[in-house]
Amino acid sequence: MKGRNQQSSFDTRRLTFGAVFGALIMLATMYLRIPGATGYYHLGDGLIYASAILLGPVTGGMAAAIGSSLADLLSGYAVWTLPTFIIKGLTAVVVGYIATGSTSLIRNACAMIAGALVTIVGYGVATYFMYGAPAVLPETYFNLAQTGLGILIGLLLIWWNRMRPDSMPR
Repeated sequence: MKGRNQQSSFDTRRLTFGAVFGALIMLATMYLRIPGATGYYHLGDGLIYASAILLGPVTGGMAAAIGSSLADLLSGYAVWTLPTFIIKGLTAVVVGYIATGSTSLIRNACAMIAGALVTIVGYGVATYFMYGAPAVLPETYFNLAQTGLGILIGLLLIWWNRMRPDSMPR
């Protein structure tokens, strides 16, 4: 019975951290942003990458998908809600899967780069279908900057978490 309670406690803790990360992703996406031609550009990607690495692909993916899509919905960009849910969720799943079990900042950086590519390609495709081919190139440039900054923020968050003696579960 003791093993079952420990597992339940661990799942509750992971779920709680997932909810907190989802809320932080939503807030960073909503309030730390710059308006753009087809939407807005934000600082939430760093938290998406960190949540995927710290919580794993499933919990991190749900935190990213829900937090990011809620930010779009509540910020007046409802047209982007479904694409964002899919793109940011998949981004976090890719990052979490590649980084699973690794303590290497280099491997984590590579995972974040792979996630950034998912974001850039995903939003490029979504932009093409919503706004046409001329909008894809500007969207790609801004997403390159957004995901690049997100990688730096994500690496700083992962590094900071590792320096703490009471770091989050992996």
